[in-house]
Amino acid sequence: MIIDISEWQHPDQINYAQLAKQIDHVIVRIQYGSAYCDKYYQTHLQRFQDLGIPTAVYAWVRGTSQADMAQEARTFYERAKIFQPSFYWLDVEEQSMADMRGGVEVYRQTLKKLTNQKVGVYVAHHLYRQFNLAVDRFDALWLPSYGQNTGSYQGVDPTVSKQYDLHQYTSNGRLAGYNGVLDLNRLSGKKALSYFTGKTGSPAAWGIAEKGYFTLGSAIHLRTAPSTSAQSIAVLPAGSVVQYDAFAHEQGYVWIRQKRSDGTYAYLATGKSDGKKRTDASWGIFN
Repeated sequence: MIIDISEWQHPDQINYAQLAKQIDHVIVRIQYGSAYCDKYYQTHLQRFQDLGIPTAVYAWVRGTSQADMAQEARTFYERAKIFQPSFYWLDVEEQSMADMRGGVEVYRQTLKKLTNQKVGVYVAHHLYRQFNLAVDRFDALWLPSYGQNTGSYQGVDPTVSKQYDLHQYTSNGRLAGYNGVLDLNRLSGKKALSYFTGKTGSPAAWGIAEKGYFTLGSAIHLRTAPSTSAQSIAVLPAGSVVQYDAFAHEQGYVWIRQKRSDGTYAYLATGKSDGKKRTDASWGIFN
């Protein structure tokens, strides 16, 4: 079972531990063009990686020129690289420039050089022939075809190409752990799941292992990922004690990681950092 999600699936409505038991791979949207960053991609990626689910990423393509396509690729990479995704996907569903074939190829080349990883393409079924993308240069092809879109696969396969590797067969899928609808995908059988997931099937290593306790000296957000833009789980008041198992210097802060009862992790900033060492006093006491 492979799902793809974006900010439309709000983290507050997801029981990640329950959903993770039913899926083998998740593809998370990073951006809608370079100007719009998905609100919850960091939370989605961190939660699923904490639970050992292999994660890939995708970006909706909106470049208006070859130069803009290259910039979108660079932005996509910069936003996603910290999570070390197993696969990068380009989502091509709108005509943003006259020569989509040339523009998307520049996007692919730029992203490939930056990541040195597999790059695939998703193409809207009704635009496949019109865009005539150089799909053979990508590492995989992902196509949608829903039929009656009942939420389950009913044998309706993509018709614009038989060379697809991944098939998005419904946008009305239902899985325990999320009350809304989900995009569900299946392998065509041409490539094994491991081709897409690489070696990310175990929880991603994070930071430096260290066990201890941190007593907050002031109120601090407990977040779903080690980033100030990640979703806040709660604002812990001064005097709260957090048990942690690892720490890391990331994005201007020293973060500690707390393992939660559902098997996921939460992250707390404990002071400012230059990426290697603290630049001021910690915001509490370590024990």
